[in-house]
Amino acid sequence: MKYRTAQFYKEFKCIGGICEDSCCENWEIDLDDVSLKRYMKQGGEFGKRLKDCTRVKDKQFILNGTRCPFLNDENLCDIFIEMGEECLCETCTNFPRHIEEFDELKEVSLTMSCPEASRIMLSKKGKMTFVCEDGTDADYGLKHIEPVKSFVFWKKKHANKLDKPLFDVLFEARQLMFDVLQNRQEPINKRAAIVLVLGYKIQECIDSRKYDGIVQLVENHRNKMNSDNSEQRKEEWKQFAAKYNKRVTEKEVWLKQILNMYEGLETIKEEWTDLLSMGMDIMHGRDNLKSMLVAAGMMKEEEPGEENDSFLRNYAISYQEFMSYYREKEYEFEHILVYYLFNYFLGAAYDHDAFTKVKFAVISYLVILELDIALWLQQQKEFLYEDQVLVAHAYSKEVEHSYNNFESLQLVLSAHPILDVEHILIGLLS
Repeated sequence: MKYRTAQFYKEFKCIGGICEDSCCENWEIDLDDVSLKRYMKQGGEFGKRLKDCTRVKDKQFILNGTRCPFLNDENLCDIFIEMGEECLCETCTNFPRHIEEFDELKEVSLTMSCPEASRIMLSKKGKMTFVCEDGTDADYGLKHIEPVKSFVFWKKKHANKLDKPLFDVLFEARQLMFDVLQNRQEPINKRAAIVLVLGYKIQECIDSRKYDGIVQLVENHRNKMNSDNSEQRKEEWKQFAAKYNKRVTEKEVWLKQILNMYEGLETIKEEWTDLLSMGMDIMHGRDNLKSMLVAAGMMKEEEPGEENDSFLRNYAISYQEFMSYYREKEYEFEHILVYYLFNYFLGAAYDHDAFTKVKFAVISYLVILELDIALWLQQQKEFLYEDQVLVAHAYSKEVEHSYNNFESLQLVLSAHPILDVEHILIGLLS
């Protein structure tokens, strides 16, 4: 078996009880058959505890409030302590790893729902690169996972069967998207917009079953990237972007709708709810923002002063100011976009829905960016590396590690009219 991972993958080590979050809280813990059988055969007092704390029919532990019943007061795992690391179930062994399997290839990533994994990824100033090597699950800290036999998607139920010809062309298309996103001579929103349009065109080829069209699309775009005619490309882009770059009011209305969409998801962690509420307050305008700052003691009700008036006057100004303020760390947003494409894009070789995967990456970036701006405003225009870790981690935990949330979001992304290519381009280019 071959394994593809980001170059920093093996840097990860769980920091255990000193972590600011816990992977043993706020979600159900599913048990694989082998682990469930082992736990039910365990003897003694600990065996009794295992039996008392397990819903055998559901193959899940019975949570103690929001905590795993085996998470002790030091935020360490009693199963690990009593039975050894090899006795952890697949879920606990594999977290925070995300695994996608394509015949004889596994792609494995560290998910941002783990703060330490987010910290490692977002700290890298260089471009994210990937390595592919022969190995075993054990080499990558994994337990074997039996592939799911079928999926139910919003369009139709279908067999979980790899479309190998599509996989091959999508693999090349994804590498092109990585190259576009990592072209640091261009602003991040332009890069994201180009990838979005590429995703849209790729989906047209998939829908018409013209996979050769994807090959041609990739080849044509690479030829453009490698050509010397940069002035012509700049003029073509200028004309394209002109349709969107003065529609700021539409962008603000659209972003409010997007944040409202996330409010409808199941709450995994209160930290996420607080961030989203803060973002909604700021997006809903000056009065809400002023009230929030007054309540936080950051601003007086009377005589706010010229500087604060400027601060509150216009969200669009704040957006531009933040992007300028954070320009040297734009690579963090680049990593986030590459991360979501690496994790999910090739899954279209199973379900033939590449554009939804691209939209998921772009919308995830835009939501994280909006919450970054909100936190920056709340903190009197200061935003640190640990703040980015906080936001990216909270977002990932909300959308990537709740089956209901993930499926609901994919459904909305694939079908909702405000999430078509035109609306998202307004969000990126206005």
